[in-house]
Amino acid sequence: MPGTEPVLRVRDLHVSYGGALRALHGVSLDVPAGGVAAVLGGNGAGKSTLLRAISATLRLSGGAVDAGSVEFEGRRLDRLDSAAVVRAGVVQVPEGRQVFEHLTVAENLRAGAMVTPSRSRAAARERVHELFPVLRERAGQPAGLLSGGEQQMLAIGRALMARPRVLLMDEPSLGLAPRMVHRIGEIIQEINRQGTAVVLVEQNASLALRLSDVAYVLEVGRVTLSGPAAQIAATQDLSDRYLGGRSKAASALRRRGSEALIVQGLSVRFGGVAALSDVSLTVAAGTVHALIGPNGAGKSTCLNVLTGVYRAAQGSVRYQDTELTTLRPHRIARLGIGRTFQNLALSASSTVADNMLLGCHRLHRAGFVSAGLRLPAARREEAQARSRVERIAALLELDGVLRDPVGTLPYGVRKRVELARALCGEPSLLLLDEPVAGMTADESVRLAATIQRLRAELDLTILLVEHDMAFVMGMADEVTVLDFGRRIASGSPAQVQRDPEVIRAYLGEPAREESVP
Repeated sequence: MPGTEPVLRVRDLHVSYGGALRALHGVSLDVPAGGVAAVLGGNGAGKSTLLRAISATLRLSGGAVDAGSVEFEGRRLDRLDSAAVVRAGVVQVPEGRQVFEHLTVAENLRAGAMVTPSRSRAAARERVHELFPVLRERAGQPAGLLSGGEQQMLAIGRALMARPRVLLMDEPSLGLAPRMVHRIGEIIQEINRQGTAVVLVEQNASLALRLSDVAYVLEVGRVTLSGPAAQIAATQDLSDRYLGGRSKAASALRRRGSEALIVQGLSVRFGGVAALSDVSLTVAAGTVHALIGPNGAGKSTCLNVLTGVYRAAQGSVRYQDTELTTLRPHRIARLGIGRTFQNLALSASSTVADNMLLGCHRLHRAGFVSAGLRLPAARREEAQARSRVERIAALLELDGVLRDPVGTLPYGVRKRVELARALCGEPSLLLLDEPVAGMTADESVRLAATIQRLRAELDLTILLVEHDMAFVMGMADEVTVLDFGRRIASGSPAQVQRDPEVIRAYLGEPAREESVP
């Protein structure tokens, strides 16, 4: 039975990345002595960040604890380095296993015992072998040749070699077959029965709640639900907050700021050709609104009107009570509207840093003369701009290529540079034109997670044009569909996917069988 006093306390924890992206907002939780605490939530909720903060590994990801505390048996862990945290008795099993593939199973286990006294290593190894007999059998085999489930066992075993009092487990069931997930659940229960407290981060809510004594649900870096695991499992709140329902926090986000962008009756003509005809849509503040349709539907034309590149023949575009259709592009940018382009609009011969500095231009107030004479105000603005570039680069994992010419970089990295440049202007409304076009599947997944974090933490409203439907349906709160310049559907992703007009636009009219005389 878990003790009544917590062995691990997290209090009012605030964490950010790159000094700009706030990932945790005042998170507090207690891990009961000898118990299991589950941390649930979707991608980008802050679960892994919480574990990194506890294990003092945040700096490896560019993160830092801004405020709050982490205490283990009354000792402050947030003031220690990661090695000292392990020596204190708190050890993490990282997401994705991360075993040393070229080392043998035995060598991986020895690596986990570096902080364990020599006299205790044999007993720790025997404990691991009792839990995972397959690791004894394959002691001399390279870890990279193990199955996914066996690698997860090795990752857990390696952590146990440090004889932890608290074991931090990050998505232990990720990517495993159902049968292996069940086995990993049994192992976690056995580890806990042997006296080790566990903090279990999982997206598999059913597994986590079955194994846990207490549970915490995170949404965009905040604890929105907590209590006994059995009680949470029985409530509708879990479904609303975690399994796909609309949470109170999400609803509040959608209410905040009401309507950020209102497009009414928009029409655009090129000569006698109507590129847009009477298009209307409303983008709520704090949401991701997708604008989709077949090639030539008018999506990029719509973005060009919103940014002042094209003039509207008819209609209105209002952003925060300002009419955009009469403004020049630079005036629209000053309102806080940023944009990426379908075809990369970067200077290939300039460095990443210089391209990003161009995005800071709308924030400059020093005039041409001041900048030319290098007066103090201009120098201060330049220093602030370079600092902003470094922060945004860290958020998008570009800090290692800031001095590289853009033309020398892979395509997927250049797409991130395009996004970074837009963010350097500190937009409140971000227009993304085909952000993952040409990217690999892995690059698309990474960018989707990044955009979701940026939306939540930088309080962005996003209008997204994209052909990758999996990407769109996984991110969008609302979808508007265009076909031949007209709006044919609007609603939630699920509603749009079922709409007959949308199916027709993408797949065409079903062929009719001709009657045979």
